Amino acid sequence: MNLNHIATVAKANKELNKYISGSLSLDGLTSAEGLVLPKSIDGFLSLDGLTSAKGLVLPKNIGCLLSLNGLTSAKGLVFPKNISGSLSLKGLTSAKGLVLPKNIRGFLSLKGLTSAKGLVLPKNISGFLSLKGLTSAKGLALPKNIGGYIYLDGLVSAKGLVLPKNIGDFLSLNGLTSAKGLVLPKNISGYISLNGLTSAKGLVFPKNISGFLYLNGLTSAKGLVLPKNIRGFLSLDGLTSAEGLVFPENISGYIYLRSLLSAKKATLRKKYPKLSIY
Repeated sequence: MNLNHIATVAKANKELNKYISGSLSLDGLTSAEGLVLPKSIDGFLSLDGLTSAKGLVLPKNIGCLLSLNGLTSAKGLVFPKNISGSLSLKGLTSAKGLVLPKNIRGFLSLKGLTSAKGLVLPKNISGFLSLKGLTSAKGLALPKNIGGYIYLDGLVSAKGLVLPKNIGDFLSLNGLTSAKGLVLPKNISGYISLNGLTSAKGLVFPKNISGFLYLNGLTSAKGLVLPKNIRGFLSLDGLTSAEGLVFPENISGYIYLRSLLSAKKATLRKKYPKLSIY
């Protein structure tokens, strides 16, 4: 039910009387005072126009996605105990007063946060977690298991970063320029993206990566020890020299070396005839 054209609570309440099932979008509202929402919504609920949670009483059950991207503060925000889908709070700049549900079965987006101060994450996140805005891992306590992927592209240092034991999809840490202090999980079912690294010094990979591996920021292979098995492709587009480059025997996908001269790639193809080098 798309009610984005409605800007007043009185008109919204009148239309909400007609709600039976499905999703509900009320992005035109800037205030929730006096708003009477259904007790249960089996689709998504979008209230991206709200800049304050004052007067907001959320449904007890939300089946898909709850989107409150206009909020910059969590003051007065009370979530239902269970969110069967995802939660998007992209506009929050502080975690002060933020009490998240214990379990989120979909994704959680908090990419507006620049600090983890006061942030208590759910014990279980079945989908992805986006914390792109964080520039430091200080105070960040991640769940032990994340079923989807993790975006931490704003981190410029791995200091204090403790990653989950298991990541179901992929890990993105493109803001890191150094691997110092970086301890990767033993199990990553998807891919690892470390495109910001300019040196492989101190970089230790899991023995096996089920997905892709991106290391496009490296210009030299010095100190690079790749995993024994990579089931996806390997991207090393920044390498300008093949000196010291040793590939594992098992790489299921393509190897991208777009900055390397054709003659050097031809030499590597002769050395590794079973690998697909481009």
